[in-house]
Amino acid sequence: MVEERLTLESEVQEIFRCIDNKRNFLLSGGAGSGKTYSLVQVIRQVITENQTAKVACMTYTNAAVKEIEERVNHTNLDMSTIHDFLWENIKNFQNELKSAVIALSNDEGANISIDESNLIPGDYFDDLEKGIQYKEYLKIKEGIISHDELLIVANYLFEKYPKLSSIVKDKYQFIFIDEYQDTNKAVVDIFLNHFKKSKKHNIIGFFGDAMQSIYDDGIGNLDEYKGHEPDKVCEVKKTQNRRNPRKVIDLANRLRTDGIVQEASVDENAPNMLGEVEKGLDIVRTCRTRYDGKTRNPFDEYECGHWYARAMSSYGLLQGLTGVRYDAVEGILYIDSKVGDFKSFLSTETGFGNIGLKD
Repeated sequence: MVEERLTLESEVQEIFRCIDNKRNFLLSGGAGSGKTYSLVQVIRQVITENQTAKVACMTYTNAAVKEIEERVNHTNLDMSTIHDFLWENIKNFQNELKSAVIALSNDEGANISIDESNLIPGDYFDDLEKGIQYKEYLKIKEGIISHDELLIVANYLFEKYPKLSSIVKDKYQFIFIDEYQDTNKAVVDIFLNHFKKSKKHNIIGFFGDAMQSIYDDGIGNLDEYKGHEPDKVCEVKKTQNRRNPRKVIDLANRLRTDGIVQEASVDENAPNMLGEVEKGLDIVRTCRTRYDGKTRNPFDEYECGHWYARAMSSYGLLQGLTGVRYDAVEGILYIDSKVGDFKSFLSTETGFGNIGLKD
């Protein structure tokens, strides 16, 4: 089984060296580096080498949950959003949950309030028929907490009850967090601080990119947790880019400030090496047929110009298919067609028109 690691990409092999040394790890990689591809490889290999172990993997959206579930397709994997994972592991401890919500409500700095003017008595929730519940909405006086409150309550419970960390570690030998940069600080605090209070062992792995953080309450980076010491998070940097052409890679490298310098992938099967022309054309055809003039306006396509970002993205399809680009500095027009002869639209800063290639 360990021999199979030699077929995995180099960064994943490095991750397994961290795992072998019983160290938590972080895979850092820019946009297009194939972090999800690496995550799936890690999960599959972990299950192959530990056939009785349960693996928990968390990500931000239900769509991402479904994608990874389908790509791994194994009963040993429990895939969920971060909120669902936390709730699943604390919901049965109702006495502790009730006490936690009351204690936090009486703490002015906790951002949870049942009654702003009075202290809440310890028996406030004793008569709740369904106990504390987690919902999409907040009715805290009725024992219903929502997304923000769940993170605060979970952090409180894991900090106060080390046995809870032991229970989760017993259940999951491996816990992976995708898009870690947008994970709330309270969640990272659970896995990297409160878990240490338990003498049991498991592996925590983070996947993401500090420079793609989009939420104000996300942790952004793990700099305070990284290091070479055994109890610190071992960082693995993924420098290859599996998705983008060289021009995009060069631009991204000029924008990055975290020391990661991306290079084109050495994997011959990577999308930016292979060039999946037919798949790309199928996507374009599918988008076009949606605008048949019956249910959607063919002169106002969301995929081709309704929004500015979409317009930029759609124009990129022409460049990707024809390989046409104009370098104004050198005064050179480049063509690298993926479909042979073509006729297409070209736009530059100083003009626009048609361009074609005929052999």
